[in-house]
Amino acid sequence: MSTAPLLRIEGLEVAFADGGRRIRALRGLDLSLAAGERLALLGESGSGKSTALFAIAGLLEPGAEVAGRIAFPALGRTPEAGRDLGLVFQDPFASLDPVLDVATQIAEPIRYHLGASWAAARAQAVVLLRRVGIARAEQRARDAPHRFSGGERQRIAIAAAIAAGPRLLLADEPTAALDTVTQAQILDLLDGLVREQRTALLLVTHDPAVAARIADRIAVLYAGRCVEAGPSARLLAAPRHPYSRALLAAALDLERPPPRPLPEIPGEPPDPTAELAGCPFAPRCAFAWATCRSERPAWIGEPGDGAACHLLRP
Repeated sequence: MSTAPLLRIEGLEVAFADGGRRIRALRGLDLSLAAGERLALLGESGSGKSTALFAIAGLLEPGAEVAGRIAFPALGRTPEAGRDLGLVFQDPFASLDPVLDVATQIAEPIRYHLGASWAAARAQAVVLLRRVGIARAEQRARDAPHRFSGGERQRIAIAAAIAAGPRLLLADEPTAALDTVTQAQILDLLDGLVREQRTALLLVTHDPAVAARIADRIAVLYAGRCVEAGPSARLLAAPRHPYSRALLAAALDLERPPPRPLPEIPGEPPDPTAELAGCPFAPRCAFAWATCRSERPAWIGEPGDGAACHLLRP
């Protein structure tokens, strides 16, 4: 049985032109994902999480500068969107066609990728609607997306994403626009579906609680680089990188009264147009010393379980 990873990213660099500026979204990202594994990319807005996901999916905007390597060793070929890669976006209303009924939208990848007849594909779409928790699925299959609530639309988008049985599901902040109860339901649904279908999951989130609920492993991104990665339970209980610790400390527990003052990470993320010398988190880090500002930290630990921080050097 092959032990090759499903996904391997090596030295991924992505930059965008913005007027006369060059925005560097990723600055040498290394990641791997095993078949059936659930990995969360965690970080603040602008850390490069969604850019990494769109690069994997081949959905970067035209003109993006891309360097490095994205490979699918276990697949052995270039993946096909819809068949090998399923996508779930933050806003389900924007990702669903407003003029087509939901059964047609779920049936399309079954028809196109699996070669089923339209009748068989629509019948399977109804089955998938039931699986994702849509009540009266047979009747509501003929409804357009606007007839459903936000949580229901996200369930429908998930059904369409898994319809052709992809090997990897890419989810970009899939619960960010939902209330906390619906958010938990959608995460539990995703968790159950990827386990049932043995689908790998790459989840983008800014919320440590979301990562904790669904991910086997977490990769923390900052300024376009992975600064720490490891098993979820270990990383959340004992983060090694100062940015990981600050990020977790700033996350609010909605079941408890908020502390006063509210926790925050001081300072601002680095300018995405600037060349970065040393550790990109150094200007915001309470533990930084001169070396942190002049020398880029090496990765300490295993490829999928370690951190890039001078504090960890022997």
